[in-house]
Amino acid sequence: METKNVILELRKSLGLSQEEFAAKLPVTRQAVSRWENGDTIPNTDMLKLIAETFDVSADYLLGRPAAQCQSCGMILEKDSDKGTERGGGRCGEYCAFCYQQGNFTQDITMEEMAEQNLQELDQWNASMGLHLTRAEAKAQLMEFLPTLKRWKKG
Repeated sequence: METKNVILELRKSLGLSQEEFAAKLPVTRQAVSRWENGDTIPNTDMLKLIAETFDVSADYLLGRPAAQCQSCGMILEKDSDKGTERGGGRCGEYCAFCYQQGNFTQDITMEEMAEQNLQELDQWNASMGLHLTRAEAKAQLMEFLPTLKRWKKG
């Protein structure tokens, strides 16, 4: 997705007018309008500020696909979704549920991770428009999880 569409989508998802969005940043409503029309693109410093202000990643603003937690598969849409390293900085590979202060939060097996993910099956089915049974979802998870860094062999 192009940056102009991402900014428009972000603003609308927050329920903000262009003027309200601009007021949270040191810009005018016209600047927001130019971004959304694709006339201009925010500079790097402004993209960082937008990301910090609205708790989204710069990758998201640039239209890059969201990263996935390399332990559970959760989409890392916002910086607050990301785990932390020992020094407190954000980790781009693992989510806040799986990884804190440079360590995994749980010492579990891949099978146990699949079971935890299945606790959200009804919500997952609804959001994806699916009607997977527990057995079907578990089979898919057991194919997917080994592709993630934490569970890869060798």
